[in-house]
Amino acid sequence: MAAIENTGVIDASTFREMQDELLIAQDLVQQGAVHAISYLLQHGCNEETAMQMLSSLRQNSSLIRMEAKRRGKPLFDHDQTTFN
Repeated sequence: MAAIENTGVIDASTFREMQDELLIAQDLVQQGAVHAISYLLQHGCNEETAMQMLSSLRQNSSLIRMEAKRRGKPLFDHDQTTFN
């Protein structure tokens, strides 16, 4: 199963060595995080807003995991949260 690691700063050579699919996946993850944090900054970074966003993301992630598993290509067996 896949896991998301907080690796901090990665130098450019790391990205040069990535396969195309992994580079695209990394960009999608980064853009999702950029969008989420910018949304919180624009609308107020409070627990209620963050919990609503997290709930929506977890619902979508669950559906994506089910479809990926159905296709025989599971990535994660659970949400990658730092708390529950």
